[in-house]
Amino acid sequence: MDKKKYSHVAFWFLAAINIISLFESIITKEGGALLTEPEFQNLLLLAILQKLTSVKTSSADDII
Repeated sequence: MDKKKYSHVAFWFLAAINIISLFESIITKEGGALLTEPEFQNLLLLAILQKLTSVKTSSADDII
């Protein structure tokens, strides 16, 4: 596999771990805001990093 595929596998692995952890924390806690959960914030950061990585690689491909 090339770096791009490893990047996608790592992204989805980390996203899955955070989603499972988020649901576990929602189930075990009564009440609380979803946006303040660290797992939700991690998912947002992962999505931003994935988007920035895809923009960076697509612009690099245009140069070559």
